[in-house]
Amino acid sequence: MDVTSTSLLTRRHSVTGREPHRLAESQVRWLQAKQPKYRPIVTIDWRAELCDLLNEDPNVTDSELIKAKESAIDTLKEAAILRNSASQTKGPPKYEIIHKIYCHELRTENLFLDKPWVVESGRYGAHLRGSRAIPHLELHLERNKEITFIVYRNFECCGEAPPKTLTYHGRVADSLESDASSFLKTEYMHIISEELSDGLQELAYSALAGIPHPRFDKPHDEEISYPYLWWFHRRNEIESDIEKLGATSQKHVSVLRDYIRGQLAKEWSMVDLLLNEGRMTAEYIRYLFVPNTILISKTEGTKTHQLRGLSATDWIKIDSPTESSFSARIDATTWDFTGTFQKIEETIAVEELPEAESDGSFLVQDLVAYPMEYASKDTVGALRKRGQMFWKCRHRNYVSSSRFSDDGIQAPVYPAKLPVSDRLLTMNFQSDSRFMVDYGTYTQMHDRDDGASDDDLGPAIMAQDEPNLGDEFFMCLPTSIQGFNMQKKEWVKLEVAFLEDVEWNDQAFEHLVIDTETKELVKAVVTTQLRAEENTDLIQGKGNGGPGTGKTLTAESVAEIARKPLYRVTCGDIGTKAEEVEKYLDTVLLLGKTWGCVVLLDEADVFLEERTLKNLERNALVSVFLRVLEYYDGILILTSNRVGTFDEAFKSRIQLNLRYKNLSEDQRLKIWKNFIDRIEKLDKLRIAGASTAINNGGRQDLGLNTEEIRSHLPELAQTNLNGREIRNAISTARQLAVYREQPLGYKHITSVIGEAKKFDEYLKELKQGYSADDISHGQGVR
Repeated sequence: MDVTSTSLLTRRHSVTGREPHRLAESQVRWLQAKQPKYRPIVTIDWRAELCDLLNEDPNVTDSELIKAKESAIDTLKEAAILRNSASQTKGPPKYEIIHKIYCHELRTENLFLDKPWVVESGRYGAHLRGSRAIPHLELHLERNKEITFIVYRNFECCGEAPPKTLTYHGRVADSLESDASSFLKTEYMHIISEELSDGLQELAYSALAGIPHPRFDKPHDEEISYPYLWWFHRRNEIESDIEKLGATSQKHVSVLRDYIRGQLAKEWSMVDLLLNEGRMTAEYIRYLFVPNTILISKTEGTKTHQLRGLSATDWIKIDSPTESSFSARIDATTWDFTGTFQKIEETIAVEELPEAESDGSFLVQDLVAYPMEYASKDTVGALRKRGQMFWKCRHRNYVSSSRFSDDGIQAPVYPAKLPVSDRLLTMNFQSDSRFMVDYGTYTQMHDRDDGASDDDLGPAIMAQDEPNLGDEFFMCLPTSIQGFNMQKKEWVKLEVAFLEDVEWNDQAFEHLVIDTETKELVKAVVTTQLRAEENTDLIQGKGNGGPGTGKTLTAESVAEIARKPLYRVTCGDIGTKAEEVEKYLDTVLLLGKTWGCVVLLDEADVFLEERTLKNLERNALVSVFLRVLEYYDGILILTSNRVGTFDEAFKSRIQLNLRYKNLSEDQRLKIWKNFIDRIEKLDKLRIAGASTAINNGGRQDLGLNTEEIRSHLPELAQTNLNGREIRNAISTARQLAVYREQPLGYKHITSVIGEAKKFDEYLKELKQGYSADDISHGQGVR
């Protein structure tokens, strides 16, 4: 028998006093199974468990712990009563302000109904305490079913040194029991009632469309952050639409409105005053930038053509709010162009504020970016116009710019009001440049492979000439675009603000001084150009004659009446090596065909000269020239002073040959009259103040003596000058008149012509009395 059975027998014997009765073995095993198994003893600190359950400090006294236990029991009883009273009647809706205090040292967060105060305690000697604690928020809300929303004011203490001086009611505090506002970090709301949630969602649909705002959806429990900018910017719409809500929702929303008004009315009045004056301060700058509005950015410069448009996508994010070290960011979108349009994200950095007045305010326009509503009408109009021009250039567009210089910097040349017909022959001016904007060709010529670009508009919109895309698109397009300079034959970066539609000069051809029959024939060939499949000839036109007889001007005039770009090529552009010539001409004629240009090969004598057995290099040049041009389909004009040296292959393939004789006296008279007419128009514009004065070292341009010059035009026409020499004579005479501070008159022109005659007579003397025409004729050149 084991120990257990022995003890059982002994106990039985002691009770009955009888002899022990021996148990059967099966009975012993049964009794053993009924005995509890051995378990190790576990020591439980029930006091610590109770403190944890009641959210009390483990070091609390026994009496305080008992009070806490009794309070918890009462709370549970009250909660049970509240749960059982489902038919409890609510009072009118109200809000409640709860002060949330987080102590970094104790790592505790507590809620209080009363405003906290500062006590001399903690790591930095400034600890926050509060009264009327809320140990259980859910139970508090259950007790106060009238609460429709809660305003949380978040305070933090013991995390950093407090301000050197704490204030109390606007004065420096004498004790630490001071205003705790310096410890306030954030404020936000939480919606509690379904009625308020429903009312705000209904308001959002009608009054808050187009502006970021909270969802007002209770399941998401979203924090509604101070200072409720969305309400400020739509307050008029909200006020109007509150009256349209149902009675219950209207009561709850009105409570929210009254709270926001009470807290922010004074601040909003100050903001309204500043905005009405176009001014702002660092304190209120968050009110200035509204999402989904257009911003004017000065990140590329402050001049109008450098201003950019962007669309704000969010409220301003302020990193450092102080005026001395202000720093903020504005998220926005703008548009990029790579053959197609892409909307891209961009962040505007506001690193500093403009210089402020004594009251701390500054002009809104002085910010690095500011809302469009504070821009001038001229600025807004300029950005819209620039966007419309950019849209015209989305595929391919031939444009002009009156503000383009050799270094790529655009500067005024002459007034925009000046008619294009008067620009061509204006004295002392830089001619406007024309450009072909063609991003697809630009990409091909520069071997750029950026991959497939996104197209955020789509082909349907890209095909429209006037899409309804609004300011968010047109004002936010890039400020520059690549264009091909038709004068310099190179790609340049163009400021879109200075681009204009080409004004074709229809009068240029009419003012061309050549025979009437010749003009008619040229116009017929150009305006009734054969279709590509009907063309059989290599060269569309050929002009030959002496210098200044109108060959080049004819080509330029042809481009104007044909309304086609003029691609002018000279021998200096092409080169003299056969390989280089072939490559260059291939490029020129490809562009000419792509853009429908009038290609002008000016002074093309070196490529047209007859081939001989003595000069194989020249022969190769002529052969390449013939081969490259053979299949060109378009208007191609060659000019030459040496038609007598032409290779036979060219002579047989020229569709139209034009001979330009030296100008007759009648032709010279007409040219003189054309020039004087143009100068007279310019002078009238100058007097009316429509044009800028020519820069003449400070000397004033006194115009011209029109009657005097016109009375002597027949005498001027008697002098044997070509068109270029007439133009140069007038230009130099005008400079002389300005220098003498006199109106341009007949004596200035004759003085210049007299000096030119002296040089011509000297050259003639050197050539033994023969003129240039005589010598060329004798050599069989022309």
